[in-house]
Amino acid sequence: MKRRDFLTSAGGIGLSVAALSATTQIVAADADSAGQREFIEFRTYSVRNESKKALLVETLDKALIPALNAQGIKPVGVFVPIGTETKFENNVFVVIPHKTIDSYLNLTDKLLADPTYRKNAAAFFTTNSKDPVYDGCESSLLKCFEHCPKIETPDLGVDRIFQARIYRSFNIERNAAKIHMFNHGGEMALFRELGIRPIFFGEALSGKMLPNLTYMVAGENAEQHEKAWKDFVAHPKWQEIKNNPAYSDTATEIIRVLLKPSPGSQL
Repeated sequence: MKRRDFLTSAGGIGLSVAALSATTQIVAADADSAGQREFIEFRTYSVRNESKKALLVETLDKALIPALNAQGIKPVGVFVPIGTETKFENNVFVVIPHKTIDSYLNLTDKLLADPTYRKNAAAFFTTNSKDPVYDGCESSLLKCFEHCPKIETPDLGVDRIFQARIYRSFNIERNAAKIHMFNHGGEMALFRELGIRPIFFGEALSGKMLPNLTYMVAGENAEQHEKAWKDFVAHPKWQEIKNNPAYSDTATEIIRVLLKPSPGSQL
């Protein structure tokens, strides 16, 4: 069965045996292209107040980004939340791309061995456990999608706005179906057509809320970004895609947060 057959292989309630077979082939096809795809570490830092957030962002901009660039890791993104989602107000988000898995595995050792980084990141190392710069850091390792194999950097200007989303599925097969929906079902292509600019799309290999896919998109400004999403939701193609029974019951839990880049962010 060819991958495009997946779109019509399931019908009625649930998936047929043919659809399950198609999903197996989808996963195999994605594995075949893994060598051309990069990995992304998506970090979520937690801070206790605005002054700590400002200090963390400054240190990430002035110390972490140059140190990662020196390792050949770029572009690095640093973001803070905006809007009315107060549950994220004490978070800072960092996007770190890796061309290879070894880059990810060796990152911390190289940072600790880098005297310039240790000097520039003194705020991290000269405090104590009672008054740290940040209170915690969660990290997810993502494998980039076939149709967005590495971070994209559209030229969007100083008013650019970003949105990160996490789509959790209740099992790995439905997560694979949602990934197929973006790659081959037309969802990502419609994003691009309507001006919802992909930054990255990744399947979570580790982290919380597994299984999930995590992605980030951007717009030229808040107004353009909001309009693009409204156009997407109302578009006949999206109605067709989301009503395809092959993609039913996929993303059953969604987290979304609007973001703006830090002054030193490379995204």
